[in-house]
Amino acid sequence: MKKSILIIIVSIVSVFTITAQEKKEKETKTTFAIMPIHNSGAGFNNVFLGSYDLKPRTKLTFYSVFWVNPSFGNQGKDLFLETGIGLGFASKNGKLYVNPSIGFGHGKLLSNTAGTKIAESFIPSLFAVYNSGKFEFETYHAYYMSLRGEGASQDLMLNWVIPGYKVSKHFSFGAFYEHLGQTRVDTGDTKTLYQFLGGYVKATLNNGIWFRFAAGPNISNDNLNADEFYKIQAFIPL
Repeated sequence: MKKSILIIIVSIVSVFTITAQEKKEKETKTTFAIMPIHNSGAGFNNVFLGSYDLKPRTKLTFYSVFWVNPSFGNQGKDLFLETGIGLGFASKNGKLYVNPSIGFGHGKLLSNTAGTKIAESFIPSLFAVYNSGKFEFETYHAYYMSLRGEGASQDLMLNWVIPGYKVSKHFSFGAFYEHLGQTRVDTGDTKTLYQFLGGYVKATLNNGIWFRFAAGPNISNDNLNADEFYKIQAFIPL
């Protein structure tokens, strides 16, 4: 009798162990991170980043960007929101990661509507990062195209390129370039909203969190922002 009870207990424990292992394996297929960003040109936003492993080096990715700059809406309402999905591809050695995405903007920023419009803009983008023993490189390119324009609509192009040198596992520094400009406007001439060129320092912690501060001159000739800039950005995996 005791032997039968012991067998039943061992069987139950084994089932729970296998179930827990399967659950853990499923959980490791997903990642989620928050990335708060603030720069002197566009203000503050929070980026939510998620992914799900499709294959060993391929991910289904999704993101949301919550802009809180009051000038991107109607006195705090109708604020600009980005949502999108994409695919992430990692190289065999794990040093290179490329993530094209397709997104939509919601609100009234690009289409200049009276109030919130769902999918008021279309946002294709490409993000890539390279990380080796001594060097790191990050680049991002996004096109913001108005879809539901009423009156003075606009299209924008956002680019940044960030090459750097890793002094150690926890510290790096390098060059920083970011550009945001109009590619089309309904009325008048297109303008460069800002064009930052400077340097950055970055601290990386053992738990995957990193913090980067960039600063330098605004080299745009359109004078729509200050002559100097700063950008603070953190990456916080959950």
